[in-house]
Amino acid sequence: MGHESLLTTPMSFTADSWTTHDSNLALLECLSTATPTRPALPTELILQIIDHPTRWVRLHSTTHPPSADPNKPIIVIRDRPTGIPVLYTRPLLAREVERLRKIVFTFRSRDQGYSANPNDGSWSWFEASLAQLPTDEGVRGQVIDAATWTGSYGWIGEWMERHDKGLEDQPRYKIQTNTHASTDIEDYSIGLADEHELVQRVTEGDRVVLWGCACYPGWENRVYEAEICVLGMDDLTMEREEDDQQ
Repeated sequence: MGHESLLTTPMSFTADSWTTHDSNLALLECLSTATPTRPALPTELILQIIDHPTRWVRLHSTTHPPSADPNKPIIVIRDRPTGIPVLYTRPLLAREVERLRKIVFTFRSRDQGYSANPNDGSWSWFEASLAQLPTDEGVRGQVIDAATWTGSYGWIGEWMERHDKGLEDQPRYKIQTNTHASTDIEDYSIGLADEHELVQRVTEGDRVVLWGCACYPGWENRVYEAEICVLGMDDLTMEREEDDQQ
């Protein structure tokens, strides 16, 4: 037996009024209605499809492009137990914070490729945090991150000390561990939705930070490419929600 439609009122939209919310409703109506060629999809599956990152618009993103030389990634080694800021965004605007629904971290990485004790777990991982850092950092307005300093970490102690206020009292969240003792470069995509504590803590002026971490002798975190993408509602959907709340 097919599922009954979850919507009872026919929809009619014009091009200038179409929003992400409208798109979700149309998708919901279509997938929850059985046709001669397919059954209706379960509600749980439809909601997963609607919550996919492609259902939101990109508010902001920042990328460390692939290494020019694949043999020269950013390498985080165990003598930096606090990790290094592989990448961070510009300060988020108030309007972006209002519309924010998901933050997606995408990166390619691996550990050192060997381990003396396979049962000891992996000590090569990534964390995410927020930070209030000055806007004048960098050269000619360009933000400086760890990617700019590939292969040289002499600056990190001074950088951490200089930005101590911006980083203090900001919890860091472990989001991914590298596959243990693997020589294969792996692709990861980690999405933090609006119910995640980090997303809920975002305020105007915050930067989103991706940290590469490694600990104990011999452990490395080799980062070949990274991106932080901030996703949220489109303007029309936000306006409609604000009207509904008034």
